[in-house]
Amino acid sequence: MRVDGAFDAILDTVGADLNSYRRRLTREGRMATIVLSASSMAAIAASGVHGTGRIRTLSSNPDTALLRDLAAYVTSGELRPVIDGVHPLTDIASAHQAFERGGVVGKQVVSVSGE
Repeated sequence: MRVDGAFDAILDTVGADLNSYRRRLTREGRMATIVLSASSMAAIAASGVHGTGRIRTLSSNPDTALLRDLAAYVTSGELRPVIDGVHPLTDIASAHQAFERGGVVGKQVVSVSGE
């Protein structure tokens, strides 16, 4: 994330309002979604016709080596996930409430390890 609140990359795993998130991208930023809903397909098509095609779909079955590489980027700090809140599994309702309130920048994480 840059200082001005714009993002270089956004990965949508929910199928949210992609056009709203697209406005949060830097000028050269890119966005990918794994959700193929009617609204996400419309946003992708509009991005290609009226924009720079910065939204794409993503589907994959990553192998272990690829996941290790991704973990290394996170560990080194080259890739920083944006986390809004961490909630214990025993209080998963608080994660749902935070999501429903909206206005968050980042993901709600549910900790299953009790840490």
